[in-house]
Amino acid sequence: MLNKSVARRYAEAFFSIAQEHEKVDAYQEELELVAKTIEEVENLSEYLGHLIIPAQEKKDVINKIFAEQISPITLNFLLMIIDKRREAYIGAIVEEFKELADISRNIAKAELFSAQEVSEDNVKTLAEQLSASTGKTVYLKQTIDPSLIGGIKIRIGDQIIDGTVAKKLEMLKLKLLQTKLS
Repeated sequence: MLNKSVARRYAEAFFSIAQEHEKVDAYQEELELVAKTIEEVENLSEYLGHLIIPAQEKKDVINKIFAEQISPITLNFLLMIIDKRREAYIGAIVEEFKELADISRNIAKAELFSAQEVSEDNVKTLAEQLSASTGKTVYLKQTIDPSLIGGIKIRIGDQIIDGTVAKKLEMLKLKLLQTKLS
């Protein structure tokens, strides 16, 4: 398991460069292209992650693949990652960069849990209400969880709004256990 704080530090450093150059969107697209290519090209991820292969050979491969596709700044960032032997973190760095970009754009990603599929109109209405209450543009991703019985649960960052039947039953149970009989 990768250390998320390592990926976060690299992402923050590159994000500050992107902000200085006012190219957050462009650099995000380039990083996403890099991550997608590494994932899709057969054995490229394993090659970059292999500890015995010299850094210079890895850098040569990265140059051949990406020199014409991404900016020199993004390419230099990738080469620096290889020099620091952090190739395994590229995907995590890209995810952290995207998160920083969303924060700068005032975007919050939330997850909607429900026992059954919620209609697109209801999801859109919920997203609008959450956007109004948080002051951020909220994007909802829906997840079906039959164990909830009914109702919905929403997670935005580390905040949870739980309006599920399962939670209400749990609260009722606790209340009944605390009630004194006379």
